[in-house]
Amino acid sequence: MFKRTQFTTISPLPANISRQVVLDFLHDHQEMIDLNPLVIDRHPIAPPPHAPPEELECVWYSLTDKISYLPGGLYTGDVTYTCAFNDLRNGLQTHCYAPAGLTIRDRWTVNGSLPDEPSEPIELGIGAPLTGLYIREDVDMRCNILLTTFVKKTLKNSHAALIERLKAKAQIASGGSDSER
Repeated sequence: MFKRTQFTTISPLPANISRQVVLDFLHDHQEMIDLNPLVIDRHPIAPPPHAPPEELECVWYSLTDKISYLPGGLYTGDVTYTCAFNDLRNGLQTHCYAPAGLTIRDRWTVNGSLPDEPSEPIELGIGAPLTGLYIREDVDMRCNILLTTFVKKTLKNSHAALIERLKAKAQIASGGSDSER
């Protein structure tokens, strides 16, 4: 039995990071993959046989994650899966197909507004900052009901680390340092 889980994560960005710098990172698929602390192997592939027609033009990768099934790394294993990457004007979409029927559709967008930009309309209930830029991650996950809590927690933790790494790299690319925050 499968369960669908949807959630949104908002990550405010430091004031000196530009929208374009963050978009450049989101559009650099290999960089995004390498920022994920779980990924231990990646290589580009042709669209796999299970790719739906709308994903045939996407950039595809085979990815392998090192997953810790028990606290403290007492029991770990490797999971290999395929993932489609699709650049958007304001971000990136991914669609991952993992073993046991797990699918994850992820949408990363740069939102908010800088002082010299028109204000973006406020979206209620997501916890977005009223000023400044932020990364919004919308996840739509379908997973075996028995694995849902574990997969969601693992995904949230790895993506939180990915975002922190992205912010640090964007800070450097913008010519700033963490001490300027």
